[in-house]
Amino acid sequence: MSFMSMLNHTCDVYHIRETSESPGYGLTSSPAFSYPDEPDITDLQCHFGVKSGTRVVVQLTPEAEYQAKIKLTVPLGTDIRLNDKIIDKQTGYEYTADIPVQIRNHHMYVMISRKSAQEPI
Repeated sequence: MSFMSMLNHTCDVYHIRETSESPGYGLTSSPAFSYPDEPDITDLQCHFGVKSGTRVVVQLTPEAEYQAKIKLTVPLGTDIRLNDKIIDKQTGYEYTADIPVQIRNHHMYVMISRKSAQEPI
């Protein structure tokens, strides 16, 4: 079994960007961080290692919330950075990337987290 055949999922990657726009109301501009509308990397071959992570449903008011911390495996050289937004193309779930780790000059993995809203780690 080859490594590329293990990458059975696809995802989009959005790099976080710093903007310095005025929030309006006569206030001065200040640094803010946001994600672009279009992904920086589209249809990236990857593998969501849901068995190696933790997933939990938290009962909140008015609805339950799905939270997860799972391992994302990607090919070596993929441009994934801390606080990138990762969207699973199959489920549509959004995740926030932790620090990527290179494994023996062969592939990379990054722990990704999901909460109710995208939050920097």
